[in-house]
Amino acid sequence: MQPRTLGNVIAEARTFDEAEQTRFRNLLNLAKESPYEGERSAALAAAERMAKSHGMTLEEAAGGGPAPKRPESRFPHFSRKQAKDAFGLAKAARMTDAWTEADKARRDAAMEDARQRGLDEAERRKEAVARMPRSSNRKRDPKSHARVLLQETSLPMAEICALTGLDIYQVVGMKLKMRRDDDHCR
Repeated sequence: MQPRTLGNVIAEARTFDEAEQTRFRNLLNLAKESPYEGERSAALAAAERMAKSHGMTLEEAAGGGPAPKRPESRFPHFSRKQAKDAFGLAKAARMTDAWTEADKARRDAAMEDARQRGLDEAERRKEAVARMPRSSNRKRDPKSHARVLLQETSLPMAEICALTGLDIYQVVGMKLKMRRDDDHCR
């Protein structure tokens, strides 16, 4: 900020602290609402003095502080060559984006055309096979499978029958024979 001169005193424009803001607001309210002309003019004069002591006009102080710098001074000035280079760089970036988008569109169109002609059918079949659960062509012997299920799980016999394809009498017979074998081992 540039210093402002008040008579022979140079003051730096600065905003009010909280207490000063309250006092300034009260002075402006008094100048606005007082029923007495002398009181209104004295409050307005005091508010003007307060604003000047902070290096601001009455309007700047009422607006919350000194006016901000002009936008032109916030932005750096470029030479013509720098501006031309920046414009060229921005244009190149836009063109690169456009080329990329055009390439993507061409690729998508070619892929769709290939799909319609059936050129990727073999790849789709490979993917479908890869997604399928693997199952073995070898079937386990139902009796050995039932024996393992009886020994290692606590599945109900009806479920073991459903898994192995044996009837309930065969599974119950296996369970009883296994109990008899366990008794002999002990």
